[in-house]
Amino acid sequence: MRKTTKRILSCILLATACLALNLSVAALNPGDLIDHVLATDIRAFIDGYEIPSYNINGKLGIVAEDLRGYGFDVVWNGDDRTLSISRNAYKVTSPAEISEKNTAPIGTKIEPVLFTDIVTYLEGAQVESFNIGGRTIIYFSNISKYGTYLYDDNARASMISYDNHDFKTITLPELPQKIIHGGGEVGFYLGSNSLEALNNTHSKGFRVIELDFMLSSDGKPVCIHNWSQYYSNQLGSVPVTAAEFANVKIFNRFTALTLDSLVKWMVLHPDVYIVTDVKEDNVNMLRHIALAHPEIIGRIIPQIYQYDEYVPVRAMGYSNILLTLYRLPTYFDKVNSKYNAEFAKKHRLLGVTADATLANQKFVDTYVAAGVPLFVHTINDAEEQQKFFDIGVTGIYTDYAK
Repeated sequence: MRKTTKRILSCILLATACLALNLSVAALNPGDLIDHVLATDIRAFIDGYEIPSYNINGKLGIVAEDLRGYGFDVVWNGDDRTLSISRNAYKVTSPAEISEKNTAPIGTKIEPVLFTDIVTYLEGAQVESFNIGGRTIIYFSNISKYGTYLYDDNARASMISYDNHDFKTITLPELPQKIIHGGGEVGFYLGSNSLEALNNTHSKGFRVIELDFMLSSDGKPVCIHNWSQYYSNQLGSVPVTAAEFANVKIFNRFTALTLDSLVKWMVLHPDVYIVTDVKEDNVNMLRHIALAHPEIIGRIIPQIYQYDEYVPVRAMGYSNILLTLYRLPTYFDKVNSKYNAEFAKKHRLLGVTADATLANQKFVDTYVAAGVPLFVHTINDAEEQQKFFDIGVTGIYTDYAK
């Protein structure tokens, strides 16, 4: 009897709550205040492209209409005041402009969230929506079903990959003692970034190889240190197309590598990892690689050169990332080993790369104490290499595969 009475009371309470909720929603009018946007340092990314986001009651919201530039169709029907969103077959085409970062303390109320009578559908299913500044907002989590999703608290970022990258996978089986620089030597030539250099390096048992990347005149990654006649009589200071570059003879004798030909070589050599040294527009170049060849992204080790490059590069799906110090803005940034070691540890980087001139015992000890692998470049002399290993350096970059 008591159980029956409890069930009846529970049903009454539930019905009352539902009625109250319905009455509450019914009582709201478009434009009524229902919440506030709160200041946050969390950012949202789709395939490595940031999308403007808002903190609404602890959840990230995004502008529904912005999704048009991120691979979605968004259709407005003014007759019945509905917004219909559906995934299309396209990649990100025109990411929204990101406004300046809000500097208000986290949690500060910065903008009203208003009730809207616009009904929003995602693939035909209704999703909760709001009005912020005349724009329709839905939760970022609503679109997580379209790919792999990860929230990285250390990076303070929510990430979605349409190519279903396994964000959590660290694929490098072990840290290398030697990273072969510029593809390695071939004959008497160094830094050729050529097919012959790769073959020579691989034949000698080395599996982590650094290559230089530039963008061709038609916007495709190719492997070269810079546009210069030094590398071929067929080149000058002006970029050429990727197709033209494919026919260039490096040092007038070796086979030039485009991204496509490099990937074909990597397919034939599945045990190799490529460290990128991008000479300009690093984030854009890495995005080109990730979008053109997502199948090899787990075997690409990007070097980042600024702290703020980490989040977008991680959001592209790269998991083995090196912080390389030589392009940091000031000398103090480069020698600030405590900060750089903490940054690498916090973000679970593969390691930090520094110029050999910085790597004294005190500098190295900071990384050893933090448990962060430290690599130095570029060391070719065997005795000098051993000196760095003796003081605790994890690995070295070298031109010679020996």
